[in-house]
Amino acid sequence: MNQKTKREAMAGIDIGSHALRMKIVEVHNEEKVKILEMLRHPISLGRDTFTMGKVRFETVDETCEILKGFKKLMNDYHIETYRAVATSAIREAQNRDYIVDQIKLKTGLKIDVIDNTEERFLTYKSIRENLPYHQKIRSEGAMIVDVGSGSVEISVYKNNHLALTQNIKLGSLRLREVLSSIENRTLNFPRLLEEYISSNIDRLDVSEEKGSYKNFIALGGEIRIISQLCNKTSDYHKLKYIKKEDFIRVYKELMEQPGYYAAKQYGLAQERAEILLPSMMIFKKFFNMTSAKGIHAPLVSLRDGIISDIIDTKFNTQRKADFMEDILCSARYLAVKYKYDEKHGREVEEKALLIFDALKRMHGLGERQRFLLQLAAILHDIGKFVNPLEHYIYSYHIILASNLMGLSREEMEIIANISRYHSKVVPRADHDNFRKLSEENRVVVSKLVAIIRLADALDRSHRQKIKTVQIVWEEKEILFRVDTEEDILLEEWTFETKAEFFKEVFGVTPIMKIKRKMGI
Repeated sequence: MNQKTKREAMAGIDIGSHALRMKIVEVHNEEKVKILEMLRHPISLGRDTFTMGKVRFETVDETCEILKGFKKLMNDYHIETYRAVATSAIREAQNRDYIVDQIKLKTGLKIDVIDNTEERFLTYKSIRENLPYHQKIRSEGAMIVDVGSGSVEISVYKNNHLALTQNIKLGSLRLREVLSSIENRTLNFPRLLEEYISSNIDRLDVSEEKGSYKNFIALGGEIRIISQLCNKTSDYHKLKYIKKEDFIRVYKELMEQPGYYAAKQYGLAQERAEILLPSMMIFKKFFNMTSAKGIHAPLVSLRDGIISDIIDTKFNTQRKADFMEDILCSARYLAVKYKYDEKHGREVEEKALLIFDALKRMHGLGERQRFLLQLAAILHDIGKFVNPLEHYIYSYHIILASNLMGLSREEMEIIANISRYHSKVVPRADHDNFRKLSEENRVVVSKLVAIIRLADALDRSHRQKIKTVQIVWEEKEILFRVDTEEDILLEEWTFETKAEFFKEVFGVTPIMKIKRKMGI
């Protein structure tokens, strides 16, 4: 049976802060997806973590029981392809490792505890299919705000590309739990919430260009309820856009009434009603930074994104390529922010990828490692913004402190370490930043460092003197036949110096051969 007619059921599971969710679909190919099941069970994981720092045994046990039900349903559909992810409630719990282990032992499910950037990246993947005119919206400029229970992710699109992402620990449930101890000490708790939110948002990078974004896209667990209240309907298609005046009307109603008003007036469960106003406050704060006349609500969730990601991996879709480009654009915007030498950055990027591709049989690394090398090449010099002399150290710290959507914390560590060692110092076992990598990733970093050091050496003068490079692999030597019309003594000397670490890692000596020197 060929790929076009083959049908396969697959599942996405989201272990969230206040609910466990599962989506089961039947996929014909990346174009045809049929929803078979959508499940949601409330759980108090976030309440435990955000108030006590860990999840109680009783809550873990309840979580496992619900997941056993999910697993049974998956078995009924004969599902082999699935992904289950846990977000901030488990990620930040002191006993996270025990929780993941108990889930695996009691249910047989393998759980990925994902970072904020991974979480938002997965959610964004499903926007394309659920947002009309998404390409036009991106090209006009858009701010996307995803309000989760534990955190908020803000992303900005400019000129059809992702410009930047920022994350703050200001989720709707976290806000309620953090400020619950002082709620009874004021007669105007909503105003207190507003002040607290503003104090955490006003100095973000995205607030510097107020009014420049023509579109506003809202994501998160509460956006469907918000849209239902604003539009006074449950019609799925009518819920995908909220007029500004309707949003403000509901917002004022919630601000002027006691906390139990939403639950009683709108027929909501108390737990959902309590986080409704904090969610709207966060949306309103960012909405006011745009010139948008309304809010796009694609009504996508993390479980939708998990399914989209599985399909991307399985079918190598155009969406996958587009998001890879988004990550690269985000890295370039970050490099521009720190005033990097763009010509040198492009040169190192090009040469690093050239070396990587020419030596595939030698290093044995894959496309994902190639992508991480490319990102490191873009960002390797950004530390010069802080200190030109020891810029590689500052590059490491800036990268780790930044958000590149779609990359795990582990991958950010790899990129930061490649940048850390591109210049003078080489990786050593007694370096804390290198030692805390897994054994496998220490090897990956060392190989990619050896490559980027040679790429950087080929433009040591930052003047792009070498026009072409041909790489020939002989038994104990790698010949770099370079074509130049200028004096490249500085590049030759640097190349010889950095070749030592390459030889140490790969057991082969790189040698530069200059093909011609005209006009010197």
